[in-house]
Amino acid sequence: MSNPKAVAIVGFKGAGKTQVVEGLVRELVSRGHRVGTLKHASQTHTLDTPGKDTARHRKAGSIASAILTSTSAAVFLDYYLSIDEAVEKLGSVNIVVLEGFKSLDTVSRIIVPRASDEIEALANGLEIALTGPIAGNLTPSNVPIIPLEDFGGLADIVEARAFPMLSGLNCGDCGYDNCKKLATAILSGEAKIEDCVVWSAGAASLKVNGKQVPMNRFVQDVVKNILLGVILTLKGVEEPKRVEIVFESEVHKGE
Repeated sequence: MSNPKAVAIVGFKGAGKTQVVEGLVRELVSRGHRVGTLKHASQTHTLDTPGKDTARHRKAGSIASAILTSTSAAVFLDYYLSIDEAVEKLGSVNIVVLEGFKSLDTVSRIIVPRASDEIEALANGLEIALTGPIAGNLTPSNVPIIPLEDFGGLADIVEARAFPMLSGLNCGDCGYDNCKKLATAILSGEAKIEDCVVWSAGAASLKVNGKQVPMNRFVQDVVKNILLGVILTLKGVEEPKRVEIVFESEVHKGE
C-alpha cells in the first residue's frame, strides 16, 4: 500500500486556492517529488468533451473509458470514487495536494482565506500554514503565515509536517478516540503516523472489488494468523515475508 504525504488547500470560492496549488506543485516537483493532485468540485461537471470518441463510448453505455497517447492518458469513470480510491489511482506519487475538501479531517491543511474572519470557519486544528493574496494583512498567530509568493517556504512546511492521509476508520486502536484526534497528535509531535493501524509496520491490507477496506488491529491479526496458519502447511513455503492472495468470489444467492 502506497503512503504518500497529503495536504489539503482549503478556502472559499475565489480565495486563490488554485494559484496556491500551482505554485506549491511547481516547487515540490522542482525538489524531485512526484506530486499528484485532487480537486473537489461541489457541483457536477461534464468531464469529457461532448461528441468526442470517449464521450460517445460513454453515451453508448460504457461506465469506464480511457484515451491513451504516447505521452499521457486520461480515464473517465462514471461512478463515485472515495478520496482513498482516487489517491490510489494517481499512481506512484509521494505527495498528494488536494484542492478543496473543507470537511476532510484526516489530513493536514493549508488555509487560503479571502478575509481574516474566514480563518475560524476553515480551521479544524489540522492547519499547518496560512497563505494567499491577503497573507500580508493577517495578524500573526500560532500557525505560520506564508506570503503568497513564498512557495519555497510553503513547500518546506509541507515536507516537514504533512503526513499520509488517515483512513477515517476511527477504530481507536491507536489510543485516540478518532482519526482526527490522532492527526492532531501527529502534528503536535505527540504521535506518529505508525500509530495508525493502517500505516503501522506489518499492517495487513484488504481490497474487495478493487476498493481498499480498512481493518482495525484485531481484524488484521485474525486475518494474518489464519492465512499464515494455512500457508505454512503448504509445501515449498519458507519464511513468508509478503503474502498476496487474489481470488474471484462467487456469491450464491438463495435458491
